[in-house]
Amino acid sequence: MAPEPVLPTSNDTSDTASINSVSRNQPNSSFITRARLREDVNIQYADIPVCLCSLVSGLCDSVAFNAASVFVSMQTGNTVFLALGTAGLPANVPMLWLKALCSIGSFMAGVYCFGQSRRFRPQSKLTLAANFLMQSILIFIAAALAQGGVVPAFGLLSAAEELAARKDADLKVLGPIVLLAFQFGGQICASRILGFNEVPTNVLTSVYCDIFNDPKLFAPLRANPKRNRRIAAVLLMLIGSVGGGWLARSDAGMSTALWIGGAIKLGIAVAWLLWKPTELKVAEKK
Repeated sequence: MAPEPVLPTSNDTSDTASINSVSRNQPNSSFITRARLREDVNIQYADIPVCLCSLVSGLCDSVAFNAASVFVSMQTGNTVFLALGTAGLPANVPMLWLKALCSIGSFMAGVYCFGQSRRFRPQSKLTLAANFLMQSILIFIAAALAQGGVVPAFGLLSAAEELAARKDADLKVLGPIVLLAFQFGGQICASRILGFNEVPTNVLTSVYCDIFNDPKLFAPLRANPKRNRRIAAVLLMLIGSVGGGWLARSDAGMSTALWIGGAIKLGIAVAWLLWKPTELKVAEKK
């Protein structure tokens, strides 16, 4: 018997679904055809790119918090910041409420827009690839704005610290905030579309709860795939945040963390195009 994956999937394919085997079995001069792009991806191992999204969340949130004192992925904290802003707090971070509101609103808009993919074969190779390609483009635009000095607070830690020391509100930071928060709406939609609700990729509070409230917490490695995914998501977000912090202190600057995050999303987009299709079984007629 073949060994199961380290992060096995909990999704089962239906025995009554139909398979478009003709297009795959017939010889074709092109490796990527329209028929192949419309095939649904095989959910086995699909949890790996979903967990990698937590790494991107850590990278981008570490940059956004250093640059603008808000998050672009975790919206719970932004909701608290928005509430504090009604009282003019924190006093040393001007316009915090506006930055938090832009992040929350852009995230919601991203969820709505990317969520419309459910109308177009949401688990197909083409739909998932387009989803992550758009996410990567938005991160690259934010990285370019930071790298080019248009929004210096997102590029260099020294610029962000100087703004904080002067208690200035540089509203140019709203550009990267909107771009990054919008694409993170697409990220969480993808995890839901693929059925990995245990890995929201954006937050960890519920994940911590689910890990330590799991009756199979100490089950063998391959016996509890959901626990494995949750722990992987926590570790990857931690690694991303640590990496983003050290990049901010290095000569590479905070924009490098954004370039890395965009490259990961681009790699995932390409991977979906090449992903193994779902192996569906033809229902037997009696």
